Amino acid sequence: MRRRLLIPVVAAALLTPFVSSQAATTVPATPGNGHATGPTGTDHAMPGQTTGLPDLDQLDPVRYRLKDAIVEHVQVTSRDGINRIWVDIIRPRTRPGVKVPTVMDMSPYFNTLGRGWKGDCKTPTSPRPGTLQPLCASYSPFPEYYDDLLVPRGYAVALMDLRGTRNTSGCQVYGDRVEVEDGVDTVDWIADQSWSNGKVGLTGGSYDGTMATGVGVEQHLIGRHKDAVPAVIPIRAIDRWYDYHFMNGVPSSDHEATPALFTTALATADLQTQSPADDPLVAAEIAERKACAATAGQYTNAGYAPAYQDAKSDFWSRRDYVKDAGTTKTAFFLIHGLYDFNVKTSNVGHLWAALPKSTPKKLWLEDSDHVDPDTPNPGEATKDGEIFPFTYQKAFREGVLRWWAQYLKGLPAGALQTPTVEVQQGNGHWLGSRSWPVAGKDQVLHLKAGGRLGASSSEGSVSYADMGSGTVSDPRIPAAVSFVGAKATRAQRISGEIRFDLRYQLTGTDTSFTVRVDDLPPGARTTRPSPTPPSTASTRAPSP
Repeated sequence: MRRRLLIPVVAAALLTPFVSSQAATTVPATPGNGHATGPTGTDHAMPGQTTGLPDLDQLDPVRYRLKDAIVEHVQVTSRDGINRIWVDIIRPRTRPGVKVPTVMDMSPYFNTLGRGWKGDCKTPTSPRPGTLQPLCASYSPFPEYYDDLLVPRGYAVALMDLRGTRNTSGCQVYGDRVEVEDGVDTVDWIADQSWSNGKVGLTGGSYDGTMATGVGVEQHLIGRHKDAVPAVIPIRAIDRWYDYHFMNGVPSSDHEATPALFTTALATADLQTQSPADDPLVAAEIAERKACAATAGQYTNAGYAPAYQDAKSDFWSRRDYVKDAGTTKTAFFLIHGLYDFNVKTSNVGHLWAALPKSTPKKLWLEDSDHVDPDTPNPGEATKDGEIFPFTYQKAFREGVLRWWAQYLKGLPAGALQTPTVEVQQGNGHWLGSRSWPVAGKDQVLHLKAGGRLGASSSEGSVSYADMGSGTVSDPRIPAAVSFVGAKATRAQRISGEIRFDLRYQLTGTDTSFTVRVDDLPPGARTTRPSPTPPSTASTRAPSP
């Protein structure tokens, strides 16, 4: 079948974008990041597959029984000397002198939204009356798969309550650098323990994965043990908080209330679960938590609130992990959904591009939105309306074990023998390559005044307006314009990021451009899109 490319552009005020005549039809390919060795051009039913992989059950077999594991609940003093960071640890009962690596998840959700596809919250250690949260679907001493999978194979598992959540004191500051500093302090504490081999891997999904990214980037810069985080597996994670809330200057309407959700709504209900009888400081910390919404919460919310923001300000710099990613030696295994409209795929793309080419890295882009790759089947993944038609729990766990075995234990587990980058297709299969974007060529298509896309440039203009704004009364001016390309004569693959360059003239005070790319099947109508734009946009244009 021959398909066409449709690019509708929507604006919030009258404007005239002029078609540029300067760009060439082809330019050198955007440089990809990855490795020069390893399989390429593969097509597998599951990710992380290739010939000659070591047998993990022989290389790093189960050695311990989970029921014999040692469980500890510890409090680590933060670098400010004031706050206490709560960490639940489960580790194998080893012979004297045997040291083990640790896998840690840092989360704000252990007492509210829960973790993993089951939505488990942590079971309170010594619960006060009324501390069980109605938002929690179920409880587990150690939510997610970590203890079941990792402890029998000789790993400690640490679950850290983020600052201002559950049993960690202080106020929830939603993305501020102090959260990363708390994670670094906890890594340093773990590395000091007599049972630890000094290596801590970091993982988790969404906010948890964001913390894994932040600490993975910052440990060698601000930690006492510079090499204590040799590997991380961030899943659907934020790389720069600015890019979560803004897209090239345009606020994401889906996230306007998110800061207040964490600093106010959840914080007022997310109180310590341990009893004041067990710890005389708990009563004071509960009182502090209740006061946080009106103090640190309001300050944090105010930082996110303005519609116009300087992405390089101190506020956003404290929440930017990409700026230092080029200095890290940590091995990054990134997993993200191609249709994640919560943490957009651009977040993982920017981080991937910033990582040093010399450091080990792996990228899996799954055919999903904001879901947990450990989900056992599509029914569980999609019951709440999520997109994940082809789950791969077994392959996911195998990939995780290879990464940890190689970089936390120093075993030749074949972590880099499989394709560096694998992208899940619409049929569930995974295409492999050595880099991302996949090597090829970049093509420039010019927007033409007649509503066409073409390789050649031409001068011209189009005019349109947001008819719902009340600023334009002429019904002859459309609310959006579309540009349609020629029919494709062969299969095409778009790899990487699509970019747009527009010249414009405004008659209003400001506007937001929204650009959407559609793949049109044969026979599709090419009428202009709905005047209601999506909730995201590609750039904000201030009045000249």
